[in-house]
Amino acid sequence: MKYIAKIMFCTVLLSNVTYAADALTTSQQITQLNTQIQTQLKALQTQQQQQIDTLNNQLQSQLKKMQTDLQTQIQTANGQTQNQMKEMQTALQQQITQVQGQIKH
Repeated sequence: MKYIAKIMFCTVLLSNVTYAADALTTSQQITQLNTQIQTQLKALQTQQQQQIDTLNNQLQSQLKKMQTDLQTQIQTANGQTQNQMKEMQTALQQQITQVQGQIKH
């Protein structure tokens, strides 16, 4: 009877030790998985940040080009407008001179 009791006690004890070892292994596995996930997330975050930086640089370049193109168009339009104003001023001055000449005669 004592022998059977000892065997049962040892079986229960081994069973508890095995369960504790399994639990520890499970805990270690969870920790390892968490570490892997965190590493993957950091790598993904770094990759996304690089993509964002690249896109930002591309956008800035495009905006600078657009700004330069618009400035050129504005300067061209201003030059054309100034030329038209000078032509109009010259034409009006000629008409004024003609009218003044007609009034004198």
